[in-house]
Amino acid sequence: MRYYRQIYLLLIPFVSAFQNPAGSARSALTYEEKTHVLTTFENSFSKAENIMRRSKRNSGLNLYQDFGNDDIDELNDGDTFRFSKDDLKRIQQQYERKVTLPIIICSTAILPGQSMEIRSSDPKLQMLVDYILNSDKGLSCNEIGIMGVNPHDRNSPLTVGVTASVTKSNVKKIPSILSGVHSSDTLVQITGKRSFEIEEEPFLHESGSFYMAHVEIIDDREELMSQEQVQNAEQLSKKLPSLIKKWKDLVNSQSQSVRKQVQNVMKSIGPLPSEVEKDSIRRRALWVGSLVNPSSTLVQGKQLCPEIRPALLACKNNYQRIYLAVLSLQSSIDHLSKGEASL
Repeated sequence: MRYYRQIYLLLIPFVSAFQNPAGSARSALTYEEKTHVLTTFENSFSKAENIMRRSKRNSGLNLYQDFGNDDIDELNDGDTFRFSKDDLKRIQQQYERKVTLPIIICSTAILPGQSMEIRSSDPKLQMLVDYILNSDKGLSCNEIGIMGVNPHDRNSPLTVGVTASVTKSNVKKIPSILSGVHSSDTLVQITGKRSFEIEEEPFLHESGSFYMAHVEIIDDREELMSQEQVQNAEQLSKKLPSLIKKWKDLVNSQSQSVRKQVQNVMKSIGPLPSEVEKDSIRRRALWVGSLVNPSSTLVQGKQLCPEIRPALLACKNNYQRIYLAVLSLQSSIDHLSKGEASL
């Protein structure tokens, strides 16, 4: 079915050809007109199929791999019903969002902007790093995919995650943490960047050391929301400053060690994004997630809020994200008001 969802973008200009123009009194196209439209559609669809056959990989991503401006020009060449600029833009965006990444599965998910360290003496981690930094592998970027595990099934990874850049500056070799072993660990310091969804089953790299996955970057993907959801999302976003202030006041009543760690978290994530910033609702929701679920566990394993990061990454639109952010803040406030910082 994924194949047909991808093909749907190619059908948009032709579906409108069978619909009456606004204000038109005509009830249907003539037989000759329908024949002409169908012939034009078949010609264009054949061109699209030829483009997909030229793809080097046999997968559900065929439409987007090796799909560039020359292919778009070919689709429009000589067609009576040409792709509109909006259609071409959407196809190009779909193409650019499809990437293939090495992936790492961690015990917990992280959000865009959150940082963590990955440390291991296993040579497979170093092989993954070398693959990204040194080999001529044709990747579209120097990123890896970071995925957490399903909180309801610890044996299953999530199907969503974030990318993280891997460069020579954030990779180190340090003495092994294993006593009596004269070796070194690979330490990778990463920060979450772009959100993604897994498109297909991950596959083992030919080296046998790590997995690769076809993913779709979803940060700028068009999301569906009703007008009511848009209005509700804006109202919920306006509630955040007062809730955050109340939350901070309750945190200040906790132990000194908890207060200090929360101060460090707030320093690392910066101020709450302004309402006037681009994509402010999404950014404000993710900011709350980083606040109540910091990437490092608080002292003595204490938590300020139940784990919401997997759910935040899985949200389908900004209304769901901001609703979850407000709900998590209120839940944390209710718990902290009882005088404990452990859930």
